[in-house]
Amino acid sequence: MKLQRSIRTTIGVSAAALAAATGVMASSGSASAGSNGQQVRVSTYYSDYARVCGVNQHGVHVCTPWFDTPGSGYHGQTGWWFKGRTTIEGVNADNGQHRKVTISVPVSQSGDWVSYNGRSSRTL
Repeated sequence: MKLQRSIRTTIGVSAAALAAATGVMASSGSASAGSNGQQVRVSTYYSDYARVCGVNQHGVHVCTPWFDTPGSGYHGQTGWWFKGRTTIEGVNADNGQHRKVTISVPVSQSGDWVSYNGRSSRTL
């Protein structure tokens, strides 16, 4: 009886540790400044909301929460890092239509942010 309880406790602790480690890998977390992915910000002409999806600094595919893209300027989600092929999706609040654009985010660069100008290209 005592041995069964000990085995169950060990299995439970191991499962909890694995879940915690997996959660850390899938979360946004942080990357070293400009050296293992970049944060992405967008300026959009068409979309009122946007999100960014792609591979993060841990090699896991993630998406930011939807964020507002009000007025002019660049907007993004701090703490979400991407590298390689990355998709930016925008939604127009008036008609519900979605637009997507795929960009290439460098693994390393001198700064932390990659800026996508959807206004000038009228793509987002």
